[in-house]
Amino acid sequence: MNIINLIIISIIGTGISSISVQLITVREFLSQFYGNEITISLVLFCWLMVSGLGSLASKFFKKKSFILYSILALITGLFPLIQISAIRLFRDIMFIHGESPGFYPLFFYILALSAPYTFLIGFMLPYSLAVIKTSGREFTAGELYITDNIGDITGGVLFSFILVYFLSPFKIIALTSSLLILISLALIIRLKRYLLFFGAFLSVALFFGLAFEKRFELSTLSNQYGPNIVSYRESPYGRIVLTREKGEYTLWESGTPIFSAFNITAAEEKVHYPLCQLERIEDVLLISGGMGETFDEILKYAPRSIDYVELDPTLIKVASQSGLLSPRGKVNIIPADGRKYITDSNKRYSAIILDLPEPDTFQINRFYTKEFFAHTKRILKKDGILSFSLIANPNYLSEVRIKKLSSIFNTVKRYFHNVLLIPGEEVYFLASNGKLTADIPQRLRKRAIATSYIDGFYYGNVTKERIKSINESINPNEFINTDFRPRVINIMFNEWFKKYGTSPNWFIATLIGVLVFYLFLIKKEEYVLFSTGFATMGVEMLILFSFQVIYGYIYLKVGAIISFFLLGLLPGAVLGNRWKKRGRAMLIRAEAGMLLLLMTYLIWVTFFPSMMPEIVFLLYGFTFSLLCGLQFPVAAEIIGDKESPAAGLFAADLVGAGAGTLAIGTLLIPLLGIQAAIIALILIKTASTFVILKG
Repeated sequence: MNIINLIIISIIGTGISSISVQLITVREFLSQFYGNEITISLVLFCWLMVSGLGSLASKFFKKKSFILYSILALITGLFPLIQISAIRLFRDIMFIHGESPGFYPLFFYILALSAPYTFLIGFMLPYSLAVIKTSGREFTAGELYITDNIGDITGGVLFSFILVYFLSPFKIIALTSSLLILISLALIIRLKRYLLFFGAFLSVALFFGLAFEKRFELSTLSNQYGPNIVSYRESPYGRIVLTREKGEYTLWESGTPIFSAFNITAAEEKVHYPLCQLERIEDVLLISGGMGETFDEILKYAPRSIDYVELDPTLIKVASQSGLLSPRGKVNIIPADGRKYITDSNKRYSAIILDLPEPDTFQINRFYTKEFFAHTKRILKKDGILSFSLIANPNYLSEVRIKKLSSIFNTVKRYFHNVLLIPGEEVYFLASNGKLTADIPQRLRKRAIATSYIDGFYYGNVTKERIKSINESINPNEFINTDFRPRVINIMFNEWFKKYGTSPNWFIATLIGVLVFYLFLIKKEEYVLFSTGFATMGVEMLILFSFQVIYGYIYLKVGAIISFFLLGLLPGAVLGNRWKKRGRAMLIRAEAGMLLLLMTYLIWVTFFPSMMPEIVFLLYGFTFSLLCGLQFPVAAEIIGDKESPAAGLFAADLVGAGAGTLAIGTLLIPLLGIQAAIIALILIKTASTFVILKG
């Protein structure tokens, strides 16, 4: 096989490797920073912006060398193992163990650890075209775009639908980088650089040896979880780690400790506060939190059945094997998303108990919205009870914490006549249309139910003054929390900055300044690609967040969503290559199609924000990206191959995509909601349509 064909295959290999590494990097940062979805947009922003800079740099790199390309391709194949290891190892070196870092430290950490690889990826694509052209072979920017998309799609499909279900991250990196590494070695041999080949071969052998060594991968997790890891599983829904220290087990899901042994206080509070309110208990629904003593406490009420809903089957398996989850005959374990189960269920319950983390992510916030509370009320029996808790210091409530409590209180109050707040170890919300009392010990004595914490410490901790204080702190005018205008996420986002005495304003102003300067320098056709990249990633963020709101398992589906966007780019690029002679008319039709799709999304979110089948989200992303992919070959044809448009167009597309990711995923959706984000995208594409019409 000649050198040019090897380079073309290496472009496909680069796509397979890079998209897999991108998805692993997103999941890795989600595990490092407690599932905060804003992390997704920050990772993709850094990835795209630095890739764009890499593409731009290749435009000014004059040396076109086959051997240099071979070395860069080999480094590109080997480097991901270093990147993922560094993300794991440096997390607790850069930040205090267990600390939730502020926006700026998080952003610069992500940027620093992803920049070397992403710059290289951005540089490689246009540089490969320049190297091919030195041989005199005809290979256009449109053909390069199509070849790269073939690799991206292959990598996305392999990762999302096969590898993520069976392999750990290091093994996935090894397999998806194999083609690029082998082609790099073949290029070096073809160029007769045998000494270089020997060094490259040793590097490759070390790479595969480490990637398939389980002990090495476990060692990279020891900083975050400690040295005593009992079990480590990579589930499609998250990373499940079980640790043991001084005989006590802790179970972690995607970096968050979800259970620690011997916490009888939490078990008694979450069970007895709501259940003692009821005269008769038949069926109980428990959403998460079934580990430890929880079932023993519920069974004291002799319910007819306990339905325990937990999203991740792997989590259930690990907890059962370690003895942390040992249900008896009346317990039905249901591996499903709690929100979807409640939405679809026709069973009526005496009590619904939520044992979930703070609503600081879109995945958890969806359990504290008006839409969710409406569903819970539907499946509760008359005078049934809903219970959940939030973290709050009973002696001091900050302004931000009051806003969060008030928003959720006002939201649940719309559906239940009585809402009682009990300031125990956490603030417990009890919501019912029946009567509620805060005298929990008296209710337990009436039922002859013995407890450890409540019997001895309740009256000392839950005083009348504290109950009065927390109820008086609620602001009845605070906005309610909804699925697509998540007020609690908005509060959390502002709290994130206030906690560290910072503001996003400097970051936003700097970004706008750099983008305005960049837009003055580029061609009109490149601006169209900039706006298209902005819109594509903006829509991708919309779908990721909307999907998370409805289904709640973005850790699993992020790969599938990105893969469908990539799938759309390929036929779009093929069609664009075929119709590129139509020029401006083709660009205008693509713009009109994108505007129509954005209007459709706005109508759905505003007027019909109901459950949508997964395939609809995926097909929407496919169609939108098809229209985007169509524009690249057309814009390249308008500029002309003599102007070497690949580097400029790739850079414009990537810089626009990075800006769209940040603007929509990090700022507009958390601050203003999904409708505002869609309107911003409509304005961006309207502006680019105007540029085409005028130009």
